[in-house]
This record gives sequence, structure tokens and C-alpha cells, in this order.
Amino acid sequence: MMNNYNIERICTSSAEKALVLAREEARTLGHSVDARHLMLGLLKEGKGIGARHLNHMNVKAEAVRSLVDDDPLNSPALPTNGVEQYIERAFEECIRLGHEFIGSEHLLLSILNDGDNSEIFQRLNVNPAAARTNLLHLLGS
Repeated sequence: MMNNYNIERICTSSAEKALVLAREEARTLGHSVDARHLMLGLLKEGKGIGARHLNHMNVKAEAVRSLVDDDPLNSPALPTNGVEQYIERAFEECIRLGHEFIGSEHLLLSILNDGDNSEIFQRLNVNPAAARTNLLHLLGS
């Protein structure tokens, strides 16, 4: 468990920027950060491995934005796990892979590995297990 962590010290610049953008997306709408906001943050950051892999999966910001807009009240159908939970999971992925810093790829892995996001990925026509396997292969794991 990561307590009292300093994002700037544990994240790459692309991951840090994606987190900031995700928080801005959620705050603008009065939401708590969920997987949709984090995907938007990754896509808006645009340069990290997470964004490139989302693009490779043909996940477009407009499609994710429509999921946010279609569910303005964060209904229980699309869970709100909070950004801290995704950072924790990304940190676990980072450690498991033997990496020194949380990158955007670890944030994406944390989303893909969360079974609560199955409806989101179904709506985006993404198989999260296959996407996770492909990303891990890309990372050499």
C-alpha cells in the first residue's frame, strides 16, 4: 500500500500529465475520477505508451467522451473507483514488472485489469484481457 506518496517522484511525466488531465475532466463535470476520465487523460496526454496503446485499440477520445456525457451522474452501472485506487494498482503493476516509475502504460494496465470496467470496454468494443496481454507483450513481459 502506498501512503503519503509524491506523484512527481513516482510517475513519469506522461503519467503525471494524464492524471492531472483526468482530474480536470472529472472536476469540470463534478464527477469523481473513474476509468473513463483516466482514459480521457491518457488520450489527451497523447504521447505516452498508454495513449499509443489506446489509439492502437482504436479507442478515440470522442467515444470515451460520449460515455462520460451519456452518464452525467456517474450511475452505478459505470463504477467510480477513484484515481487513488488506479494509482495504487498502477504502482503494483510497475513493481510487478520491475519498473522504477509509474508510466502511462501502468495506468492503462490498472484500468484494463479492473473487472468493474467491463461495461466501459464493451461499449468501446475492446477486449480488456486481449488488450492487457498485448500491452504486456509490448512491454516485454
